[in-house]
Amino acid sequence: MSNVPIVLKYIETRWHDKDTLVRLTESQYPLKIELNEDGLYEANTTIYPKVSDLNYSQLALNLGKDIENVTPYIIGPNNQKLPMKKIVDPVLEKIWWVETGEWNDEFKAWVTNTRRTAGNIEFQVGTQRLSLHIGFSEASKEDLEKYLTDFKSDMWELILDDNSYIQAEAKEGQVGGVDESTLRFINNILKCGKKLLQQPKSELREVQTLKPRKAVKPVPRTFMEISTRGNCKTLTSRDSESNYNVAENRYALYVLMATYRIVSQLVQVSKSKSERFNNSLLKLEERLASLKDYKEINRDLVVKDYKSSLKLVDLKSINQDLNKKVAEIRSGEFCNSQVGYLKLDKLTTNKDAIFCSVKFNINDQWHTIDSARSMVLDIDNVYGGLFSQYSECKISAYIEVNKYKNGEFVVLRPKVIESLEFLDTSDFIVNAKKKIELLKQQAIELKNNNWKKTLSQSELVEQNKERKSINNRQRFFLEEQGKVSSIRENLTPKVKLYRDLCRSFTKLGIKANSHFPNSMSFVKNPNYQGLHANFKALKEQVGLTDEDILMSLEEVDSIGLVNVPLLYERWCLLQLIKSLTQNFRFDAEPGWKRKLLRIIEEKGNAEPIIFENKHSHRCVSLFYEPTLTNGRTPDFVLDIKSLTKNGKTISKRFVIDAKFYSDEFMHRQGGISGVVEHLAFNKNYAENGNNSVFIVHPTKAAIDASGGPVSPQEWAKKSHLGELKLFDWDDRVLPHQFGAVSVNPIDSYLYADEFQRMLGLFLQYESGMTVVSDDVECVNFCVGCGSSHVRVKPKPHYDKNHKKEWYQCDECDLFVVYNHCFKCGHRLIKNGEYWTYHSTMPMSHINIKCPCCENPL
Repeated sequence: MSNVPIVLKYIETRWHDKDTLVRLTESQYPLKIELNEDGLYEANTTIYPKVSDLNYSQLALNLGKDIENVTPYIIGPNNQKLPMKKIVDPVLEKIWWVETGEWNDEFKAWVTNTRRTAGNIEFQVGTQRLSLHIGFSEASKEDLEKYLTDFKSDMWELILDDNSYIQAEAKEGQVGGVDESTLRFINNILKCGKKLLQQPKSELREVQTLKPRKAVKPVPRTFMEISTRGNCKTLTSRDSESNYNVAENRYALYVLMATYRIVSQLVQVSKSKSERFNNSLLKLEERLASLKDYKEINRDLVVKDYKSSLKLVDLKSINQDLNKKVAEIRSGEFCNSQVGYLKLDKLTTNKDAIFCSVKFNINDQWHTIDSARSMVLDIDNVYGGLFSQYSECKISAYIEVNKYKNGEFVVLRPKVIESLEFLDTSDFIVNAKKKIELLKQQAIELKNNNWKKTLSQSELVEQNKERKSINNRQRFFLEEQGKVSSIRENLTPKVKLYRDLCRSFTKLGIKANSHFPNSMSFVKNPNYQGLHANFKALKEQVGLTDEDILMSLEEVDSIGLVNVPLLYERWCLLQLIKSLTQNFRFDAEPGWKRKLLRIIEEKGNAEPIIFENKHSHRCVSLFYEPTLTNGRTPDFVLDIKSLTKNGKTISKRFVIDAKFYSDEFMHRQGGISGVVEHLAFNKNYAENGNNSVFIVHPTKAAIDASGGPVSPQEWAKKSHLGELKLFDWDDRVLPHQFGAVSVNPIDSYLYADEFQRMLGLFLQYESGMTVVSDDVECVNFCVGCGSSHVRVKPKPHYDKNHKKEWYQCDECDLFVVYNHCFKCGHRLIKNGEYWTYHSTMPMSHINIKCPCCENPL
């Protein structure tokens, strides 16, 4: 973005007449301009017709030095060239190019169309083409202010959070936050300030005032008055008055004003957190109320599974696809083939062969060659992927027969296969037909019961586990809400007291100054000394030991309603940081605050912010607008390094782009499918399939518009975590590799849960499997609360799956099951019903549908 020679911003102008510009105001941030795969510049923005405050805003171009003499123009219909108007900032003398528009004499303004027209605008700047895509939003001013308020509040919360795991710039052994000592510092500063106001330090300053004749101390003006005015009662006299605007008082006022800001923001943060805890409690109540002895079943997903399952037993289609693969592998090779039949059983221990038996006539009995004790079909070759366990097939092929251990063990090695087809007597076909029939009967019963399914005993057991975890979380949030309420009750009255005290100091003519005078007053006077000492301790307590951080936070407070897509992008950055630190208990590196503030202030930050959780042995490097090896700049990149239980380091990369699109604009981009595909492949954010690519967006209907949902869980109605195939182009080589998550503070108070579930997927999910156990390679932790204090739960004697592993969180009681797909062996992880990012089966919420093979049965 920094190499683009064009700056595109919103500006507001005020005119005296159509030729005289009085004032020009720039938006704080420019629009993000990128180079697309066609070598053209492109940018995105959104218009808000319902926000009347933006009536005077318009788009403007500022050109770099290399092209500053070029006259840009807009490409209109039929390639018509529409020259742009040159205006000069009367203060900064900066040159801007704007749409010409029409002069409105009534409003004294140039009226343009771009601020209220959705679509595309093409700018031509010399040899450079810039495409601006304009989306439409029905958001009101109140909606946009909600984003702004949340952004500012979250920014302060990250710095001042009283319950954060961030320990960076606070003193060693302290966590930035509010406790009894914090309240004591705030009270002491207020007390010292009040005492200073009673007898502030001052210095006498000579002035001239009118006094009675007998009290006059003459100055030259006095004699002039006597000679010109004669015998008058009052004359100008030398006098003195107290001047309170001394260095000590200027610093004291700065301390009081800074403490006032800190206290005000702590109150705002506590208010925000109280609302969040209350919303979490409401959601937990809703979750508890939804736990009944029956489950509402999604009819559409059941029908979809039924249709998919019919394809599993469509032998004609299966065999046609099978022989296409045979032809591709064989490549016309000549062979002296023989026709026979194979019955395939289970895989060998090394998974490179399948136990089998043969016959040469359809009516014969199955047997081994020469009555061998054991016979296997070698699948460690190019034909290996054609065969399935527990199947019967007819084969025309040249197969090499190898005998071992005096003929007791026989290995069949296919050399050339001419044709291969499964028989309807195959176990996997027979069993699938039985399950399909059962699925059909269940669907009929559900339809008759208004698609409500009575829970089985095992489902009720799982539900009780979920209930226990919810009750635990309720106790936790109630306790946290009590702490926050206590802080708010203590601090709220202080806001007015500090404000009034600051005004009293200001009335004395004192002007604030952050420079510490280091005079004897701060040694001898206990009030000046106490003010300074308690302020220093307060800053250490809340992690604001550096003045530049406090000043930068004040600049954040000045951000106005401009460039909302960029504001949404920055808001998403804060949510990622909050989720890592608060939900998953990562500690941020020293200096993280400066890095974050540099990003917010648009000063750039090429270095990542590093987060580490020493208990779960994971490290996350969070990059903002990094440059990939292919030159592309996504919004966020998370490089996650996890230490396995045997000391090996595993690295994964996740790329996230924030798209502040409306439903209509998302549709014009091909829906979430088109947006994710464009980013993953056209822009190659996936870096040739090595990275996972997700978007976060605020739209409500994106999943429905894309033909979803594909999962029965509540979260799947608005978000897609790659749990099953939703996009036509997704070949499922790596499940959960592509996704689109809806996060919107206006329409939902649970956006934090969406970030938590997405990051939980990134941090926990492992697609591989160990041979002995389904347990993950890396250290286990809880997705629900971030704790690493989890314990292995013994499985009941009747559970025959010896590879399955059960865990339970010691803190929130979340029950986690590590299992595998019975069909393809892919690892599955179930984090209760609410936090599970895999899809569950439509008619059985306790069973997971494999994201790899998507077996519907």
